[in-house]
Amino acid sequence: MTPGRRSLHFVRLGEIMPDVDRLLEGHSTVGNWSLAQICRHLATAMRRVVDLPASTPHDASQWVGEERKRQFFASGLGPEGLPTSPQLVPVEGLDEREEAEGLRRAIAHYEASPGPVVPHRLFGFLTREEWDRFHCIHCAHHLSFAVPAADRR
Repeated sequence: MTPGRRSLHFVRLGEIMPDVDRLLEGHSTVGNWSLAQICRHLATAMRRVVDLPASTPHDASQWVGEERKRQFFASGLGPEGLPTSPQLVPVEGLDEREEAEGLRRAIAHYEASPGPVVPHRLFGFLTREEWDRFHCIHCAHHLSFAVPAADRR
């Protein structure tokens, strides 16, 4: 685990933005991305799974299988260093407050949607509950690289 990274776990999507709001009051990052880049990545990922049509091509040969999927959901931990899809790599120089609001809107958009109809690139087709859990784990993974200033004292 990256030194200085915090332990973070979300049970519900509604827990994500209070954490981001706390980070906006002051934070440092210990990974490769800024808080703005993290928020952009999470918002883009959350929107894509509900905005892409069911006919979007997918490569089932990349799926990891049921056992690895179960392990991921049971552990609640995302692995460090997993390559990100090029479409989800955020640019530099983003405004953190704008990107935080973009994440807030993406979460609301996701929650208001009838649900993802595309498969996950590694886990294949997921239920709505699994998608919710995935997003909680995914957000906790990336936001764990941003440490509130109050925690660094």
